[in-house]
Amino acid sequence: MEDISELDQILSAWNAFIDHGKLLPTIDWNVANSWKRCRGRLNPHRDEPLKRLSSEHLLSSQVARFELLSVARPIMEDVYQFVERSDSAVVLTNRAGYILDMLGDTEMLELLEHFGILSGTSLSESEMGTNAFGTSLFEGIPVRVVGAEHFLSRFHELAEAAAPIFNLKGRTLGALGVFTPAHRHHAHSLGLAVAGARAIEGLRQSDHLLAEQNSQLTQIKTILATNSDGIVVWDAKQVLMQINPAAEEILGIPARVMLGRHIYEFISYPEFLRQAVEEREPVSDAEVNLTIDGRPISCILSMRYVHQDDQLQWVVCTVRQEKDVRRLVHSQVGAFAALKLEDIPGDSREMQRVRRFVAAAAYVKTSILIRGEVGTGKNPIASAIHNQSLRREGPFMIFACSSVPSELVVSELSGVEKGASSSIPGGRPSKFELANHGTLYFQDVDALPLQAQGMLLNLIDLGIIQRLGSQRPIPVDVRIIASTSADIEKQISQGNFRSDLFYRLSAFEITTPPLRNRLEDLPVLVDHIIRRLSGQFDHQIEVDPGVIEVLRNYPWPGNIRELEAVLGRAAMQAGFSGVIAPKNLPDYVHYPSKYPDGTISRHSIPSLDELEREAILNAAELCHGNASEMARLLGVGRTTVWRRLKTFGVSLDEFRGS
Repeated sequence: MEDISELDQILSAWNAFIDHGKLLPTIDWNVANSWKRCRGRLNPHRDEPLKRLSSEHLLSSQVARFELLSVARPIMEDVYQFVERSDSAVVLTNRAGYILDMLGDTEMLELLEHFGILSGTSLSESEMGTNAFGTSLFEGIPVRVVGAEHFLSRFHELAEAAAPIFNLKGRTLGALGVFTPAHRHHAHSLGLAVAGARAIEGLRQSDHLLAEQNSQLTQIKTILATNSDGIVVWDAKQVLMQINPAAEEILGIPARVMLGRHIYEFISYPEFLRQAVEEREPVSDAEVNLTIDGRPISCILSMRYVHQDDQLQWVVCTVRQEKDVRRLVHSQVGAFAALKLEDIPGDSREMQRVRRFVAAAAYVKTSILIRGEVGTGKNPIASAIHNQSLRREGPFMIFACSSVPSELVVSELSGVEKGASSSIPGGRPSKFELANHGTLYFQDVDALPLQAQGMLLNLIDLGIIQRLGSQRPIPVDVRIIASTSADIEKQISQGNFRSDLFYRLSAFEITTPPLRNRLEDLPVLVDHIIRRLSGQFDHQIEVDPGVIEVLRNYPWPGNIRELEAVLGRAAMQAGFSGVIAPKNLPDYVHYPSKYPDGTISRHSIPSLDELEREAILNAAELCHGNASEMARLLGVGRTTVWRRLKTFGVSLDEFRGS
C-alpha cells in the first residue's frame, strides 16, 4: 500500500511540473519522459471522455486477437488470484492500447467505469496521458504509475502497473496490467504484471495449447527441472510430490524412490525444522545437517508454505549445497588472492630466492610461516603462494590477528552454532569453514591469543572444527599460511606462544628480506609504486634521476611500506608538475646520518594527522582553495575534504585568489 506522504510528494512534483515545467529528481524517468511528451498535446485538467471502440469494432478487434485472448485469459485469472479482494482489476490491451479484456473486484470495476475505462476504451498516452499501459506500450518496458504520476489530474485517484507482451520476433502484441486505487497500490503489482506478461509469451511459444491444469503442471515441472537449486515439495500429509534433478543430486536418492513416500521415511532433520513445519513458520537460508538414509549432508535450506482457502496445500523446500553457497559468497565479498608471483617486483638475489621458496611452497601440503620485518611484503607473498597452488580456485581468507579484539577471536575463528548466542541468533560459520578447500591466512599470528592458538593447532592436526555451542565436529580442508614480524622464539620463551604450534606452522618457512638488503631493486620498486600513484592522482607522475640516489642512501626501517608512504607524500608535494624531485623527499630521507645508527627515532616520524594536515594544506594551495579540485588531487570524496578541513580548522578563503 502506498504511503500517504509518498502520494503527497508525487502530487507536489506534478504541480511543480505543470506550473513551472520543473522536473524533480524523485520522479521516475519513464514518468518524466511521458510528462514531457504529454505537455504539448494534452491539457492536464482535461475532463473529456476517453475514446472507445464501438461494439462492432471491439468484437472485430477481439476476434483478430483471439489467440492472444485465449492464452491470456487463464493467466489473467491466475494473476487475479494474487490480488483478489484488494480493490484491483486485471486488464489486457492490444498493441494500440484498446482494452480487450478485464476482470476484477466489483468495486474496482465500478470505479473504472466511473472514469470511462471499459472494454474497448483506449489507454494510449494520446488519450489518457501518462498511464502504465500507454507508457509501457510506448517505451516497450514494464511501467508503474501511481496517483499524481498521471499527467491528467482526473486519474490521480488511480494506480496501475503494466508490462508489454511481445511475440517471438520482439513485436508488441499488447499489454497486461493491474489497476488499483492509488492509496492501495502495492509495489508487487509490477512484478505480477511482468510475470503475467512473460507467462503469456511463454504459453504462446508452445506448439500446442493444453488444458489449463496440464499447462500449469508442465510449467512447474520445467521450472523445477531447470532450477540449479534443489527443490522438494510435499503436501499437507507430508507425502513427497515433486523433486527436481538438482535435489536428486544433492540428496543422493533418485526421484522415483522418493516420490509418493512420507518424508520422514528417509530424511531426518533438526528439531527446529520440525517445529517450523508444525507452526508454519518460514525458514530462510538456514544452515542445517540432514541425515539421508543414515548419511549426513550439510546444506543451506529454505521452506515456504502454499495455502488455499486458509488450508496448507504444499510445503516447498529449497536445498542448496553448502559448498556452492560458500563459493558464491567468496565471489561476492572478494575472498580471493589478487596478487600473483609475477606481481611482486624485484630482481635481486634475495628476491629470486624468495620466488624459489614461493614456487616450492605452493605445492607442499604443510602449513607455511612467512617471517620478516614490518613492511617487507609478507601479504603479497601469501597471496602469491595461494595463486600458485592447486587451491587457487578456492577461497583466500585473511584473518588479521592483531585487528580483532582478543575476546572475539575465538568466536570469529570457531563460529557460533544456531541458537547458541542471543547476539547471533542465526549462528555463524567459522573462518575455517568459509575457507574450506582454500587458504586461511593468519596475519600477525604472534598476536593470536593462547586459546585460539590451541584451536588452530587442533585444526592443523585433526582437520576438524567445532562451533561454539555445538558438539558436532565439522571436517574442513584448509591450507594455513601465517605471517609474523615478531621474535616468535622470544614469545615462546615468555609463554606467549605455543611451541608446538610454532613447529607446525614453521614446517615450511619463508623470510622476506628487508629493503636495505635489496637496494638494487629500488628502481623497479619505485617504478611499480609510481605507476600506481599515477592512476590514483589521475595524471602521469615521473621521478627525477637524482631521487633514486637519495633513496639508496637511506636505511628504510619501514621497508616497502615506508617507501610507498614517502613517494606518495612526494607526489603530493610535486603537484600538477608530476615530477618528483629530490627536494620533495622528507628531510630524514636526505639526512639519515643524523639519526642514531642510521635509523629513525620513534619521535622523528610525523603522525598520520600531521601528514594528512600537510597534504590538505598543500592541496589547498595548489588548487587555490577549490574543494572539488582538491578532492580529485587527493583521491577522496568532496565531503571527506570538507570534513578534514573542519577537523584541522583550515579555511579555504585564505587560499582562494592566491
